[in-house]
Amino acid sequence: MKNSPRMLKTIGLVVCLSALVSAGQAQNREKFGISARAGGVNSVLGRVMVTRQGQAAQLLTDQDNLSAGDSVTTGQASQAEVLLNPGSYLRVAENSEFTLVDNSLDNLVVKLTKGSAIIEATGGEGADLQINVLANRQHFVIIRGGIYRINVQPGSTELLVRKGRVLTEVNSREVLKGGMRVTYAAAGPLTAKLDKKDQDQFDLWSKKRAETLARANERLSSRAVNGYLASMSPLEWAFSAANPWGLWAYSPFSRSFTFMPFHYGWSSPYGHYFGNCVWRGGFGGYGRDPSIVSYPGPSGGSSTGFPGGSSASGPSGTGSRPVTPSAPSAPMGSRSESRDSDSSNHANNRIRAPK
Repeated sequence: MKNSPRMLKTIGLVVCLSALVSAGQAQNREKFGISARAGGVNSVLGRVMVTRQGQAAQLLTDQDNLSAGDSVTTGQASQAEVLLNPGSYLRVAENSEFTLVDNSLDNLVVKLTKGSAIIEATGGEGADLQINVLANRQHFVIIRGGIYRINVQPGSTELLVRKGRVLTEVNSREVLKGGMRVTYAAAGPLTAKLDKKDQDQFDLWSKKRAETLARANERLSSRAVNGYLASMSPLEWAFSAANPWGLWAYSPFSRSFTFMPFHYGWSSPYGHYFGNCVWRGGFGGYGRDPSIVSYPGPSGGSSTGFPGGSSASGPSGTGSRPVTPSAPSAPMGSRSESRDSDSSNHANNRIRAPK
């Protein structure tokens, strides 16, 4: 045990560095950061309450961070938006309640107790997102980027998949695809095609938020982002291994966090293009001087149709981008396995029970 003192010192150093990174992120919430955990509150409208373990209910603000076990309740004419893994958002309608059961990115679990929620999940082709959603007695796992709505009433659960792929606990190899609606009740599940006109004000608000956040990406200040990227430590970059797609960037334009992908060619599930991305020294590479890079939209200009969308050339000097966004190479040794988007019989398409 002669190495015990040295080992203890090493462990202590890692713990201290981790604490400093966490503290820095907490004190500079209106900046940028690689998320090690989900739960950042991005938007609050109306009266929204949070109940933390061992504490009385209190008002939730867009400066708060939710921890595992926290429950959020929205009142009349109230809505909330919470950050999940970088690129994915949980939006909650009025008169709803949810609990962030687990906020770790490798075992993310959200439980919707009542009301309605929409998850906008950004992920390229082959991305295995693994966002667990519990609703009444149902357990869904979002495995692809898309738009998902869950409605919960006493004795009834409804899942609407506008885009994407979802695994269900009813059949661990069954994949629900975009354009499907499933209603779970005492008589069993009832599946039907989703009517594109079947939208309410909550759906429209979610769509508007997605457009605003995509615009916010294009309005980011290159100087501010590059300054932050240059100051990041290896330990902070190491957190990106938990989610290889990108980081959150605070936007003064939207007064909330938007998605900053690590590679170009990304669009939100609603179809809004992310004109700015982080370039780190080669495709799938991680150079010493990461920087923000701007790309034109599909038509050669800003895809969101507002001033501020730049068209600077990319690393190849062409300013071009792929026609179809795909999952980026996994950074820092993390895995990114390409899978058939319709792999309903794939052996890996099984629900991973929350830890």
